[in-house]
Formats: sequence, structure tokens, C-alpha cells
Amino acid sequence: MSKMNALEKKSAIAIAFMIALRMYGLFLILPVFSVYAVDIDGATPLLVGLAIGVYGLTQALLQIPMGFLSDVWGRKKVIALGLCLFALGSVVAALADDIFWIIVGRLIQGMGAIAATGLALVADVSRPEQRGKMMAIVGSSIGLSFMLAFISGPILAAQFGLSGLFWFTASLAVAALLVLIFVVEEPEKLAARDYSFKELLHCIKLKPLMMMDFGVFALHASMTALFLVLPLVLVQNFNFELAHHWRLYLPVLVLSIGIMVPLIIAQEKLKNHMQMMSAAFLLLSGSLMLLNLVHANFWLLAVYLVAYFGLFNYLEASMPSVISKIAAEKYRGAAMGVFATSEFIGAFVGGALGGYLLSLNRDYVLSAAAGLLLVAALFGFKLFGLKRVSN
Repeated sequence: MSKMNALEKKSAIAIAFMIALRMYGLFLILPVFSVYAVDIDGATPLLVGLAIGVYGLTQALLQIPMGFLSDVWGRKKVIALGLCLFALGSVVAALADDIFWIIVGRLIQGMGAIAATGLALVADVSRPEQRGKMMAIVGSSIGLSFMLAFISGPILAAQFGLSGLFWFTASLAVAALLVLIFVVEEPEKLAARDYSFKELLHCIKLKPLMMMDFGVFALHASMTALFLVLPLVLVQNFNFELAHHWRLYLPVLVLSIGIMVPLIIAQEKLKNHMQMMSAAFLLLSGSLMLLNLVHANFWLLAVYLVAYFGLFNYLEASMPSVISKIAAEKYRGAAMGVFATSEFIGAFVGGALGGYLLSLNRDYVLSAAAGLLLVAALFGFKLFGLKRVSN
């Protein structure tokens, strides 16, 4: 096996750092927003859910168009545009004095839809045999930013408030822009367009990819819905101060690695990707249902959170990797584009529908999320049963 060359190593680290800065800022508000939103003018459960999830709507609508635009303008120009929009949306949200302007700010944040373009840039600067390693580095940086945001978000919010979090997010976008301008390199000759609309249609109809797209939709809908409810449960049921929530999230996320890593190893060893992921969706659904039943027992809640995040992180890490193996080279860009779009639609639906259900009854939110994950599991079992589907 060949090793990454100097350009590939530099590009992998720079792109991963740039994307991690942006994702860290995006994740920061998740563990705190539903608690702080109580004091925002005009806030209702529905509007709070919409504010959390609405960025996913513009992300989903613009992900593929921004990818196409990057073929014409260049990857770095489109990523720079996306980071500027993300920073602008953060500033709008930071200056907001009611829930409606926060929604506008989050909507603008989502317009910086550069996930697919970032993956295309990774493909541009890597050889085919090194592309998997570079994707893994970028994926790991996103996972690290997720963990860091959930640990530091409550601490930063306690110090600087919700507005301060949005200002911090804007500064992270600027830092990412500086990394892009001064560190990230782009090949002079752009690669041919990664996908066409015909190829998009092909990916939508391909059964393994169809399961992935619905799976990531359900996964991110459940995660957004969970963090509408979880901070409220911790504060209201256990008198657990928001600034101290990191004391729960840190051990939960660390312990969840003990579930994620063995599952990834087993999946690669058994080569039974679809079966294992379908089972993981089923267990994930069960963990949310159990979470819904333990509002009075802190330690059981912590145990079920470990199970949820272990399974969530396993699926989050596995699905892009499996897509890269299943999708032929010709369709890989299209597959990633549809996958990213499905992910952000899920975040929007989880926030908007979760907010509506929260206005009716808090218990409905996790029940609906668990039901969606159950559908994803049954969808996978129906398509593949116990068959082995691998590269």
C-alpha cells in the first residue's frame, strides 16, 4: 500500500481542520438552545424546534447546487462563499432580539452548504488509493468537533450566553476562512463534474444507497429531536445546571467509543454491512424508547445515552465509508450529494416536527424519533433480510 504524499497529508489536515471549525460552531448550540430559548421573545416549542432545525432546510436545498457551482467557479471560491454566509448567519443570530431573527440567522447559516463541495475538494487533491484515508481524517475531525461542542457548549453558554455562542461561531467561521485562503491548496485544473442529474436519479433508485439515504435522514432527525428534549429533562427533572451538563456528556461520549469501535471492526471483518446497520437502527430505536421511560432515574438515563451515542457514532462513521465502497466511481459524487442532502433534511424535520410535538407533550418527541429509526431498521431488513451485502 502506498502512503499519502506531502500534498495529500497537508491537504487532509488543512481541510479537516477547516471543516471541524465550522462543524464545531454548528454543533455548539445543540446542547443548550432549548433551555436558553425559554427566555427569548416570541419563543414557542414549535419555533424553538424550527430554529434548531431550519439550517438543515437550506443546507438540503443548496448542497447539490453549490456542488455544481464549484465545478464552474472552483472549490475554494464556493467554500469561501459558504463560510461567509455561515459567518453572516451567525452574526444575525447573535444580534437577534427575538426568536424570528434567530430563525433567519440559522436559515442564512444553512445557506453555506459546502459539505459536498468539501468532499469534492478532497477528491481533487487525492489519488484514488488515498481517498479513503483522507475521507477518514475529515470524518474523524467532524466526530471530534461533535464531542468537543457537547462538552464545551454548556460551559461557554454559561459564561457568554446564547448571543455569545453565536459570536463565537462567527469567529470560528472566519478562522476556517483564513485556513482555506492561506493553507488549503486547489489543483489548477478542475476535475470534471462529479455527477449529473442522470447519475443522481440512478443513486436514488439503487437499493443499498436508498437505505443509506433514508437511514441518515432518520439518524439526524433523531439527534436533533433528542436535543430538543434532553437539556430540558436534565434541568427540569434532575435540577442539573446547564453549565454542568458537560459532566454527563464527557463520560457518555468517551464510553460510547467502546460501542462504536468494536462495531466498526466487526462490520469490516464480517462484511455484512447492511445487516449490521439495520440491527444498529433497531437498537438505536430501542435506546430512545428506553430514554423516554427513565426520566426519573439519572443513572439509567446515562446508560441509555451511552448506548445511543455508541450506535449513533457507529452509523455516522460507517455509512459514508460503505457508500464509497458500494457506489461505483462514476456515481460516487452523486451518491455523496444525495446522502448529504438527506442528512440535512433529517435535521430540519427533526427540529420542526420535534418542536411541534414538544408543544403537545414532551414524551411524544422521542417516541416519534424512535418510530422513525424503527422504520429505517425495518426498511433495511425488508430490502436485504439476512443477506450479505458488501463491496
